[in-house]
Amino acid sequence: MDTQPSSSTTQSSFGVGGMTLKGPAMCSMPLTSADCFSNDIHKLDTSTMTWTLICTKGNPARWRDFHSATMLGSHMYVFGGRADRFGPFHSNNEIYCNRIRVFDTRTEAWLDCPPTPVLPEGRRSHSAFGYNGELYIFGGYNARLNRHFHDLWKFNPVSFTWKKIEPKGKGPCPRRRQCCCIVGDKIVLFGGTSPSPEEGLGDEFDLIDHSDLHILDFSPSLKTLCKLAVIQHNLDQSCLPHDIRWELNAMTTNSNISRPIVSSHG
Repeated sequence: MDTQPSSSTTQSSFGVGGMTLKGPAMCSMPLTSADCFSNDIHKLDTSTMTWTLICTKGNPARWRDFHSATMLGSHMYVFGGRADRFGPFHSNNEIYCNRIRVFDTRTEAWLDCPPTPVLPEGRRSHSAFGYNGELYIFGGYNARLNRHFHDLWKFNPVSFTWKKIEPKGKGPCPRRRQCCCIVGDKIVLFGGTSPSPEEGLGDEFDLIDHSDLHILDFSPSLKTLCKLAVIQHNLDQSCLPHDIRWELNAMTTNSNISRPIVSSHG
């Protein structure tokens, strides 16, 4: 049966076994005039291009939007997002959950998860990606704390533990809505939005749209480590080859194509 998902804002989607699954979102429900959060999961068969609503088993994740859903093997790991104290109903009493929820795509069941002693702050509009069988999250925003993040966390699904990662080099400024893509052993991060440094109407309206690019290298070469040392210790570059000096300049020069945007979403 082709059961299309409701129109929605910022749901999650991912591919598994020739299928695309679409996760929870904030959607406009056809039976009411109120905006509601959703915790449905829909499945798209990419060979027939038909949608199916999955009748999940187990205790489902809380209704939410602006979360992340990342595949590690056959399991989907849902983190963060914006929820509401009134459950599916949008009342501006926001909740930012920082517990991992796990969905098994083989059994179509939500799994019971053990408690984790160390947790990142709850957030929305962050980035999440899987690398080497582990889950990473970066950045995001928490409206209750009025805080943008630029921290990097790693989650191990075997030990069910979080660890904060402190990469070498100068990282991105606090932001949300950025894009993170895996290219080999590197994570390429582009864009996002941050609060404007100028006084104005408040965070939801005074935002800067970034156009900068950052690379997180999980397996840096000796050449890369040497360039980082030159930058970190402000060493003399005059004796270095031209191509190395160009690369050092590229590593330390920010893009300046940023503009303020007016937005109340994400």
